[in-house]
Amino acid sequence: MIGIWRRNQEKRDDGGDAYFKKRGRQKIFAWIIFAVFMIYAVTLIFPFAWILMNSLKSEPTFAENFHGFPAELFFSNYKSALLSTEGGVSLLSMFGNSLLITTVSTLITLLTSGCAAYIVAKFKFRGRNLIYSLVIFSLVVPIVGTLPSLLQVMRAIKLYDTVFAVFFIYSGGFGMNFLILYGFFKSLSMGYAEAAYIDGAGDFRVFFTIMLPLAMPSLTAVGVLTFIGLWNEYVIPQVLLPGMPTISVGLFTLSENLKNTNNWTQMFAAVVMALVPILIVFLIFQNTIMTNTVAGGLKG
Repeated sequence: MIGIWRRNQEKRDDGGDAYFKKRGRQKIFAWIIFAVFMIYAVTLIFPFAWILMNSLKSEPTFAENFHGFPAELFFSNYKSALLSTEGGVSLLSMFGNSLLITTVSTLITLLTSGCAAYIVAKFKFRGRNLIYSLVIFSLVVPIVGTLPSLLQVMRAIKLYDTVFAVFFIYSGGFGMNFLILYGFFKSLSMGYAEAAYIDGAGDFRVFFTIMLPLAMPSLTAVGVLTFIGLWNEYVIPQVLLPGMPTISVGLFTLSENLKNTNNWTQMFAAVVMALVPILIVFLIFQNTIMTNTVAGGLKG
């Protein structure tokens, strides 16, 4: 009996040692992963911190030491950047142009993408799978390759250099927004909609009064991502809307002009002001973005 007890005790000791060794390896692996992600986070934060630090320096101080902290804070750089003009348009006006174009385009994109995703996800009709396949294929084609055709179309329909040209381009209902909303609508129950149909409601009433409110979390996430993407977009506004430059186009032009002026601190101040709005929007809605894009976008 004593020998059996000793053998069982040795087995438990061996099992305990293996357990602690496994836990030790898991902790080491977790610390390695943590270190890798910390390094990655620093590489993302450092450029913004460096730009913010140098945007508060004077030009002579920046020229002498662009890695050190500013001895004196020059907030006048932000005022100068905001009132500076590129092509006869002030940076402040470019902020207004970006806000108008981004807000209206986001609302239009949400409406068209929501309608398209709901129809493809919930209605059975011939060609539905073909539409879904075309959406996937369209994500592969770079938008730069379609710019010449878009430019010719806008000139033909007399929308070139008007804000409606940009609204028209951004009004497409497909793309990544479609895929995210398609996944949500695909997994959404039709119970409330069927009850509304029984009460005599039509398709439009069901969509706008029942399905859209249920999809509001996913719509919010898609809207924030769309807002950030359109705020940073400069290719389409630069090509189709040269007379109404946005903040991204203004920063691009300002960076080109720095070859002659070398006013880097003003450039950094303009970059910081352009980044602050989208950072605020992302920080406010980050939980909504992470929850609903993962929960809705990969289903179906």
